[in-house]
Amino acid sequence: MGPEFRRNLWLELTPRRIVFMVGILALIFFAAAVSGPSYTPYSAAETIYYLIVVIWGARNAGLSIVGEIRDHTWDLQRLSSISASEMTWGKLFGSTIYNWFGGAICLAVMLVYGFTHGTPVSTILDLIYYVIVGLVAQASALLASLVAIRRRSAHSRLDVFLYQFIGIVAALAVFYLWQAADPASALLFGKKSTDVINWWGEIVGARPFLLISLAVFTGWILIGCYREMRRELKMRNGPLVWLGFLVFIGIYVAGFDAWLPHDSNLPQWSVVALRLALATTAFGVLTYVMVLLEPKDRVLYRWYGSQIASGAVGRALWSLQAWIMSYAATIIVALALIWWLFAQHAGVSYSALTVAGLGFLTRDVAIFVFFAATRRRGDFAALVTLVALYALIPAILNGLGVAVALPFFYPTPSNPVWLGPAIVWGEAAVAVIAAISRVALAEKRTP
Repeated sequence: MGPEFRRNLWLELTPRRIVFMVGILALIFFAAAVSGPSYTPYSAAETIYYLIVVIWGARNAGLSIVGEIRDHTWDLQRLSSISASEMTWGKLFGSTIYNWFGGAICLAVMLVYGFTHGTPVSTILDLIYYVIVGLVAQASALLASLVAIRRRSAHSRLDVFLYQFIGIVAALAVFYLWQAADPASALLFGKKSTDVINWWGEIVGARPFLLISLAVFTGWILIGCYREMRRELKMRNGPLVWLGFLVFIGIYVAGFDAWLPHDSNLPQWSVVALRLALATTAFGVLTYVMVLLEPKDRVLYRWYGSQIASGAVGRALWSLQAWIMSYAATIIVALALIWWLFAQHAGVSYSALTVAGLGFLTRDVAIFVFFAATRRRGDFAALVTLVALYALIPAILNGLGVAVALPFFYPTPSNPVWLGPAIVWGEAAVAVIAAISRVALAEKRTP
């Protein structure tokens, strides 16, 4: 038990608060037990669990470090001898220990009611799900606050609400995924439930597969919290963990090729192409997410260049940002997809679209770096620019009847087939040169 967790334990679990939580929950469950069959103790415990652990717990997790910054005690904690792991778990579980105390009571009620009125196996699976959804909500809120602290964002009440909102959105994603495999909930949402999942050509049970998947993703979120805490404590993170996550997400996403709309009698080479396309898309999405979240430090980019110029390529590679590694993974898998398409004589249209997509990704990443080189709010300017390029200008051109220019703004087939990719990569080259020049010019102006 680390010192940070012990401190939060003393602050949160006071005798008065414990008696209050037990008394209120006992009254609620007793009222549910005598109110009739329409509202059972199980449903009451489920609702209270979401309120206490997910909604309230996400707020406490997002506020755990922000509150220290407001009280001007965070710098003292950072200078203490508390390790990154003790600080992470102390903040995550210590600040929410009161929420988990109330949640544990709710889980106990659901466990007893489920064993007496339902099936034990289903009850145990549901119990694991409830623990996971609580962890996801709280860890996502803490991770969002750590990312914001790293970017030196403001820490107002609105920011804390945003961290809480991110945690709740993550919990909602877990909730809807889990309910998709529950027949009763599927009837409630008006959708057909899924009993089995086709993953990498294997038919597996939906509930065990989703439960394992959720547990693994929860582990990755917790690892992300730990790594961001290390950064906040001025420790250096290597690239191996993020590379491991890229490998995992590529393999995981590529296995869902059977869920894409296509002919069931496709040849084997088409299945491989679909899987490579899914992995490329996943890496591209991660590139956009990370280039938006990570700070684009021009000093760091200049250091990359100096290390490569001096022959210390290994040091530069060991310090690469996550978006750079994601971008490199996108390029590698996309090139493998293009090679596979040409090797199978699948035509050039799909290859041209893949090349165009890589050009747009390169251009967009360069736009983020360009605006972030000298502006504090460069990410907002980059987002506005991308909205204009992908939505506003194409809408205007389409309204004017100039649809022939649409391949210049997003990947669409062009005539001739390589005209669109050539122009897109021309745009990407201009954006990359502008970003590099902007970074170099900003460095020269910095005293």
